[in-house]
Amino acid sequence: MSAVLAEWTKLRSVPRWIATLVGAAVLTVGLSALGAAGGTTDINDHPNFVTGPDGDPVADGFGFAHRTVTGDVSVTVHVTSLTPTGARADRGGPDRGTVVPRTPWTDVAAGITLKDGTEPGSSYVSVLLTGSNGVRMQSDFTQDVAGTPSADDRWLRLTRTGDEVTGFESADGVEWQQIATMTPAAVPDTAEVGPAVLSAPAVYVARGMGGASMGEHPESAVATFQDVTVTPASDGTWRGTAVTMPITDDLIAMGAAEAPSGPVLTERSGTYTVTGSGKVGPQAPDDDVVEAALLGVVAGLMALICVGALFGTSEYRRGMIRTTFTAVPRRGQVLAAKATVLGAATFVLSLVAVVASFVVAVPILQDSGMAPPAFPTPSLTDAAVVRALVLTALFMTSVTLVALAVGMLVRRSAVAITFTIVLVVLPLVAGTVLPGTSPRWLMYTTLAGGLATLRAKPPTATLAEPWALIGPGAGITVVLCYAAAALGLAWWQLRRRDA
Repeated sequence: MSAVLAEWTKLRSVPRWIATLVGAAVLTVGLSALGAAGGTTDINDHPNFVTGPDGDPVADGFGFAHRTVTGDVSVTVHVTSLTPTGARADRGGPDRGTVVPRTPWTDVAAGITLKDGTEPGSSYVSVLLTGSNGVRMQSDFTQDVAGTPSADDRWLRLTRTGDEVTGFESADGVEWQQIATMTPAAVPDTAEVGPAVLSAPAVYVARGMGGASMGEHPESAVATFQDVTVTPASDGTWRGTAVTMPITDDLIAMGAAEAPSGPVLTERSGTYTVTGSGKVGPQAPDDDVVEAALLGVVAGLMALICVGALFGTSEYRRGMIRTTFTAVPRRGQVLAAKATVLGAATFVLSLVAVVASFVVAVPILQDSGMAPPAFPTPSLTDAAVVRALVLTALFMTSVTLVALAVGMLVRRSAVAITFTIVLVVLPLVAGTVLPGTSPRWLMYTTLAGGLATLRAKPPTATLAEPWALIGPGAGITVVLCYAAAALGLAWWQLRRRDA
């Protein structure tokens, strides 16, 4: 404890260190606000989405063979085939590059949908056989539960009892397996139900040389259904409807594909053939409001690196380290005390800085267009926001401790500062220039990967920022490993070298 108090006294007794720590916080907040004011987006004026039951942006396009039902109902179908038919039109962008992998929300699929009418964005629940993600049960663009991984022809059943809807699947139509029970937000007593087919656009991403471009190539699929039964039996005929996203003249001029042509539903001898195109699922932009509000972190980090390096080298430069080692003969204890004091001070200041940046920058970003519905307003109580703020402060602290350890190793402040900054900046620049997803492994293995902590959204390959390729957990793990390794090496060298 005495060693910790001694190091705390040293830190607070040097005015320029305190000034630099405070300056790092000011830089973080100031440049975050400046960056937030530096750009605009018109995505809400030219939306490629509709709003779902919870007000968030979603996509809702598919082929729907449906009839009207009221009250409790059970619908069973046998999906005998599901065939993608390829690109329907070109929505612009690159046709070469990295193909974004299919997810349960973007896979080709066929099954049963119970929906509030046929307007895009309305509440629904579905049980689906997908092309590469097995059987899924989904609801209201947010809930997704996996069934079996089988891609073979499948029997599917959707049963509504009151407000609850249960999905089932079967390999033979005799033995049934329950998938899940869901309660959609706003499917009324009288709703539309029947076979559905969807095929999300193929998305191509080209990255490199400081930028990223993305193109969507709409695709369609055809599925055949047999043994279609509705219990209790309902009157009326099956109607085929192409549920489509709204397409304005502005969007068509920008390259958006118009609604598909041709019949959605044909029936012959009890076999129903349904053609569908489109995606049903979340459609939020990959750009992250939280990340955009914290871009000043990079500038603040440079100042913290300077403090960390100077805190580790100043006693060597002045020859006072011998006095310190005389007072505390266990040199590892000195390093531990320095790391504890600097780490605690840096974490507190960094956390205050990132919270202040968030509070200041988010309203500016919203005035610049990053506003609902495309970008729901983030809150300090959101789990993803709390995670981003805490991990970002931990990232800044860990890099500062790397600078401290490097300073203790090389005993030259200029060398320590330069080396640590290069460890962060060089892979960041290289990751921006390298093509495709190749920067992912660079982010997994360097300090630059720690910038992934700024994001509250999942990883994506559609942005120019290389750290967006990995998740925050991977990013902070890399930085913590660097800090632990650097401090361990410094401790080993302290025990071997003369003061």
